[in-house]
Amino acid sequence: MIVDRALQLGGGHVGRCTPIVQPGRLHARASCAFARRRQAVAQSSSCAPAGIAQTSVTIKQLGRQISSGRRSSIVAHAVQAPPAPAAAEELSRVFYDAGGITVVATKEASGYSVLVEAAEPRGMLLHWGVNEWEAPPQEQLPEGSTKVDDKAVQTHFKDGRSVWLHFPNQHAPERIVFVLKELSPENWINNGSCYSVQLKPPGIDKLISRVLDCEGDATHWSLKDRLVLVNDVLDGFAAAGADGMGFVFTWLRMSSSKILTWARNSNYQSKDIAWMQKVTSERMTEKARGHPDPWVRLYARLALAGLPRGGGNGDDIRMGILHIMREYGIKEGHRPGIDEPFLEQWHQKLHQNTTPEDVTICEAYLAYLHSGNHDDYWRVLWDNGRITKEHLEGLNIPIKAWPQHLPHMINAFKGYLWTLKTCHSGADMDTAAEMAKGHLDGDTTWMLFDMLQNRNEWWVPGKIVEVRKRLAGVWRAPGGSRDVLLLDIALDNYFRTMVERTDRSTLSRDSLVDMVGMVLDNAGIACESEDLQQCGRLWGRVASAGNRWAGEWGLQALAAAQRLQLSLAGYADDMCSHTQRHANALGERAKVDRAYILNFGEEVVRGQPVFVLSGLLQDLERHLREAAGAGPWQVISQVPALGEVVVGSLADIQGQAFSKPVVLICETLGGMEDIPPGITAVLTKSSTDVLSHVAIRARSQGVLLATCFEDAEWQRLTAMQGQHASLEVNAAGEVLAVQVDPASEDAAGAASKGGAGFRRLTLAPPAPWSSWAVAEQQFGPGVVGAKANNLAKLRSALPAWIQVPVGVALPFGTFEQVLAFGANSGAAARLRELQQELGKAEVGAGVPAALAEIRQLVRRQLQAPPDLVQELSRTAAAAGLPGADSWASPGSWAPMWAAITKVWASQWAERAWLSRQACGVPEGQLSMSVLLQQVVDGQYAFVLHTANPLTGRQGDMFGELVAGLGEVLVGNYPGRALSFSDSPGAPE
Repeated sequence: MIVDRALQLGGGHVGRCTPIVQPGRLHARASCAFARRRQAVAQSSSCAPAGIAQTSVTIKQLGRQISSGRRSSIVAHAVQAPPAPAAAEELSRVFYDAGGITVVATKEASGYSVLVEAAEPRGMLLHWGVNEWEAPPQEQLPEGSTKVDDKAVQTHFKDGRSVWLHFPNQHAPERIVFVLKELSPENWINNGSCYSVQLKPPGIDKLISRVLDCEGDATHWSLKDRLVLVNDVLDGFAAAGADGMGFVFTWLRMSSSKILTWARNSNYQSKDIAWMQKVTSERMTEKARGHPDPWVRLYARLALAGLPRGGGNGDDIRMGILHIMREYGIKEGHRPGIDEPFLEQWHQKLHQNTTPEDVTICEAYLAYLHSGNHDDYWRVLWDNGRITKEHLEGLNIPIKAWPQHLPHMINAFKGYLWTLKTCHSGADMDTAAEMAKGHLDGDTTWMLFDMLQNRNEWWVPGKIVEVRKRLAGVWRAPGGSRDVLLLDIALDNYFRTMVERTDRSTLSRDSLVDMVGMVLDNAGIACESEDLQQCGRLWGRVASAGNRWAGEWGLQALAAAQRLQLSLAGYADDMCSHTQRHANALGERAKVDRAYILNFGEEVVRGQPVFVLSGLLQDLERHLREAAGAGPWQVISQVPALGEVVVGSLADIQGQAFSKPVVLICETLGGMEDIPPGITAVLTKSSTDVLSHVAIRARSQGVLLATCFEDAEWQRLTAMQGQHASLEVNAAGEVLAVQVDPASEDAAGAASKGGAGFRRLTLAPPAPWSSWAVAEQQFGPGVVGAKANNLAKLRSALPAWIQVPVGVALPFGTFEQVLAFGANSGAAARLRELQQELGKAEVGAGVPAALAEIRQLVRRQLQAPPDLVQELSRTAAAAGLPGADSWASPGSWAPMWAAITKVWASQWAERAWLSRQACGVPEGQLSMSVLLQQVVDGQYAFVLHTANPLTGRQGDMFGELVAGLGEVLVGNYPGRALSFSDSPGAPE
């Protein structure tokens, strides 16, 4: 529904808020909370750490009975039964090498099921619990089960093959945890920690808190411990969607960058880290390949790019260095031989704390063995791994010695480097190619290695795209190798490197068009953004058109390029929002230098291969604008202006006032800002709709508002900061800015023409209040606002085939009557106090804190008089609004009242209050009505003007058309509307 607010300013003005809408239904948006009872559980003797169990209660809305939380334990009604029906929704399916089992989680109408099936039948028990190792009640255990203690249950595999568990909806836990126990001989299998099967999305805050506790407070912590924890919480974070998997990626990105410690009072064997790296990379591959959420797939892929491959024979790392030392007579402990402290210290690290850094150390050591120059050793350490002397000396197992020149060991360490790479290298292109080639057909293998042998040739980017398309069918297939996905990631990164190496200044405009298409083609192979894929298809159609560089083609190509820029911006904003706050939390808890995480989200965005498009589009835009006949400026409000040039943000100066004229150079505009007194011009790089709030304010205040699309001109403008400039719009629609002497007569004249400011308003009193609700037939001046009145008039003026949605309203004075209701006396008294504070605020003094308190008071504390509820429901039902006859029921009224109070509270929004203050409207003199109207879910929305809003000329028709509802147009959503105009006497 539309809840409309009418501000009686002179003739009356009505703004609009649309919280809810579907054709045929009236809804209101309200938050749904989850009430949780937390119960601590002790650590299982098998493997489970202490954790938190939760029960959740959903607050159901819109006519449903609201349920309340009750203290209860998790009841997992698990029974041994046949496999789940084929129609069940599959939540996850994972094959584990450890134990040779496949685990499938499904959801049916009756509840949740987990099937654990062994590849080969054998005597085996499932040692399991729910949530953080909590045992279900004895009477509800499946057949063949034994309750071990209050933390775990043991269930026999049926015929040595499978265990099937079922949990009714009302008692289903968040997850199942288990380990395996083979009976003969007895052997426990735990996958490095324990297996976990996520059934319901967990509380992400609980999982994050668990990670932060370990990263910040664990006294013994290492890279291996981190990977163990990753595996334990991975399913939970993935079930939480983009935000959850964004945390996992951020966590592992900070780890691979060594922002988080790799060793703190902790040691481990090389075979253990090799195993955990293998398990983690395989599970991340499964998420990247098959998770239903595209953001989860994307972040799993990005996390995998920074993970070591794992696997191989971890003991080869430990034993390999020993064999080399013994073969070449290097002293080891008490064993006599050549005293080589560097190898002895590195050998100790490899035994107790091997990490991916050892690959870089080996590469640097080989560089030194080849040259005999220690500079090469330090250079490769820094270039390949950003490793310094201080870092080596500060390791948990420090390396303080410098290597000795023993060139006869070069071949031995070449072989050892490969051993390290098979375990620690992830998306290293050459290592990944060797590991993946066994999974590829002959043609693909030949193409791959031919490209690698010629990797610096100009044609390589196109060949990478061709090879990646072939790889996609392999790594996307169920059970596809992680090595093929790692190879795809490595090729994707190298594609970006090759594009960035290109000297774009030497490219023709046709080459730029083709390169944009190639980058989009490459991105489409693994890109998880449907929006970007749509942009790629659009660009392909435009680029393949036969009339390239003609005027019509230029308009289409420019629109496609701007559409692509918007998609990239949205993609970047989402990625930043998913990562930066998590980096802040991890950095604060782990005591990381703020400099390392300040721009973490931006660095993540800039690191994506698809974002090379940004530079290409900037280079291409001037060619497209030239072809389209579009100038470098879009003028929204056309007046001359003068003032001191200030570079800043319009959003940051809301509520201020300037005593001298100011020309504001503002890179981005949100569209909803007010223009403070004293601002004579706002120049921006943001596309701005002519109907956005800031555009309307600029025209009404006589402020120049224009968008600059040319980088060189924008840089010239920003370089004028501190100077006084005169600005005019020439006949070609371009803004001309020249430096002037502020004391000159010309400057004073220009200043007098611009920045007229707000006109003072006098409010007409509303009609006396007489009823809680009015139907459309009762609308009129002084009763409801101009928008409601105009809609009522429009109905009678339009032909029958054009429909106007019916509406009812809460008239002027209703809000004041609600405040007079006895239950609201306390809130009304506090509101009067806060309004008195607002009345004392000076113009230009900023935004008072009282505004936020008033908004919360109106939205949270006011109660609806029963007569209002009944009368509004009757009036709306009589008018034919869908579902209105049930508004009086508690479940329907709560969201309706929340929407109404939100509209009333909006008169104290910062923008609305600043506008009233600038117009001289005293606090308390504003009256507001509320229009309730069904919203039609239209495909397109448009606005027509009978006077051109840019020039003010009467008779010039100007229109704007957008896809979706009108809010897209008036709310200055990203992008530009399709605009058109027609003048009297213009040719057909």
